Amino acid sequence: MRILQQSPTLRAVFKQKIDAKKTAREQEIHQVLGDSVLGQLGSFLDEFKQAKNQFKGSMGEWGVSTILQNFPDTWVMFNNALIPAGNSGNLTEIDHLIIGSKGVFLLEIKTWKGSFSAYNDKWKRREGNNWVEISNSPTSQSAYHQQMFIQWITTVVPNLPDSFVYAPVVFPIAKWLGINNCSVPVFQGVPTLLQTMLNCPECLTSEQVQLIAEAVEDYTLPDNSTPIAKPIPKPKLVKRQSSSG
Repeated sequence: MRILQQSPTLRAVFKQKIDAKKTAREQEIHQVLGDSVLGQLGSFLDEFKQAKNQFKGSMGEWGVSTILQNFPDTWVMFNNALIPAGNSGNLTEIDHLIIGSKGVFLLEIKTWKGSFSAYNDKWKRREGNNWVEISNSPTSQSAYHQQMFIQWITTVVPNLPDSFVYAPVVFPIAKWLGINNCSVPVFQGVPTLLQTMLNCPECLTSEQVQLIAEAVEDYTLPDNSTPIAKPIPKPKLVKRQSSSG
């Protein structure tokens, strides 16, 4: 499988958007906890958690990417692919975007440990004897990626077949999964994912594979896209001067 990359400029724009969200989150923490040591500690813990999750996710994605490279050279893969999210100039990121004769696969990799259940895209994690709700639904996120990609690519590449985009969620190291009636397929482990991909029917010609790959590789934000909003500066506290009696 060939590994392609998108424009560094597009990646830089996306990073700028992420940094703006990060700054906004830090401002919210400071507004709640103030500029005290507690506020600084809150910001540090939040950054540490984000970095830890990013590292775990990157390692999991790297492992899956290595396995997927065994596919034929007629297939193409983008790691951490960026695609347009609607017409507002926003972007959304896909862990692995794979294009081949059997379709387009938008893989969402979750390196979560433990046991999880999901019903109608509502997820829970097992903690001891209790099941705790998870706010961010992996299947809802992957279904959104699928919707955004189809909405975009069908306007760029004509005459694409129906049902050619798959958006599975993959748990490489989860202990147990109980999934029922979710929007997209969920796989426990990479081998089941690979077997399912190989069993998919042929649906794309070599020309369509090439056109879709070129569209992803060459994508740039439109000139009329919404500019990145700068974070609102934190208001400074004004000390009230005591009036002399």
